[in-house]
Amino acid sequence: MSKGKKRAAGLLVLVCTIIFIDSLGYGIVVPVMPVYARSLGVTQVGLGLLFASYALGNIAGALPFGILSDRLGRRHFLTFGMMAMAGAFIIYAYSTTFLELFLSRFLDGLTAAANWSVGLAIVADAFPAGERGERMGMVMTAMGAGSIAGPLLGGVFYDWLGYKAPFLFVAGLCVLGGLAAISSRGLKCLVASAREESYLEMTRMVLRHPVLAVTLMIVMMGTINLGVLEPLFPVYLKENMGLSSTTIGLLFALTIFTFTVFSPLVGLWVDRRGKRAPMIWGLLATAFVVPALTFSKNLTEATILFSLCGFSITLFETPTMPLIADAIGSEGEGEVYGTAFGLFNMAWALGYILGPLAGGFLAQKHGLSTAVIMLSVPLVILAWKLREKLPKG
Repeated sequence: MSKGKKRAAGLLVLVCTIIFIDSLGYGIVVPVMPVYARSLGVTQVGLGLLFASYALGNIAGALPFGILSDRLGRRHFLTFGMMAMAGAFIIYAYSTTFLELFLSRFLDGLTAAANWSVGLAIVADAFPAGERGERMGMVMTAMGAGSIAGPLLGGVFYDWLGYKAPFLFVAGLCVLGGLAAISSRGLKCLVASAREESYLEMTRMVLRHPVLAVTLMIVMMGTINLGVLEPLFPVYLKENMGLSSTTIGLLFALTIFTFTVFSPLVGLWVDRRGKRAPMIWGLLATAFVVPALTFSKNLTEATILFSLCGFSITLFETPTMPLIADAIGSEGEGEVYGTAFGLFNMAWALGYILGPLAGGFLAQKHGLSTAVIMLSVPLVILAWKLREKLPKG
């Protein structure tokens, strides 16, 4: 293996490790913080604000961190993302008021913006077109593994060692991730471009690519549909099928597991066959599967549909990342990968906020089945738009 390939492989391992830690931290909060917050007297509305503050932090940081990493280099911001995330989890551990919990959650989202925007830009820097699909699929596998392990470890640490333990555990991992980033030889070799354009001009450079506007809409609508599943479907499954909370949790874990397993395989398909077909079929399949979940009548049907949902989302979401990188790189503007993936993360965070709001409003007004059908229509429209914008192959 050549020195360049070894360096690229080392960078991929580093990014996957940091994304795993980031996702583990995100998941570890889920079973722990709501229980603790309620013990402090935080209301249901307050809990909603706490979870929304993560996405707000992500929106606030995604584009600035991406742009700054294009101008000043990747290493500083990946190191910052991990070290500041350690700080966020220390604040989690010692919070005794709603305001402190809100601050820790916001800072968690802010640091995640650095980890994701810069991490994906590093993978785009390290690998050429034709190899990015499989590598970015591996990053998504790391994300899925962390998302599955997080809630499990959070519950175990909380039950055995108390509230502070899971947060201090993640803080320690973040420090190790930050030290790995700051000492990485591969990151030291990624030289900053010292671009002279303004932040607005750099953003316009990305958005002027016709396919990228559609791609960012796909990312946002995909997250909106996930945002509908998480708050609304547990109630549906409990009321209509009598499923326990454990069983419902396993169904959602199954969706993430399917996404985790198939992400690198879809990425490899994208590298060899192109991005158009899997993205179009994934959008259309998701537009069918998510509404079908509201018509499932037993656990077997729900299990099959949750598995299909994970796979269909993988089909259209995994190719979005190499599509963004290839579109930017084809114009000789690879130095703005950070800006591009900053916009990618902003689109994700907006969907995360809008999904529960739109889903809750539409479900209350028209019922859950009608709500998810209405939110699936944009996926069909985006599949048609992608067919027009993206060439075959």
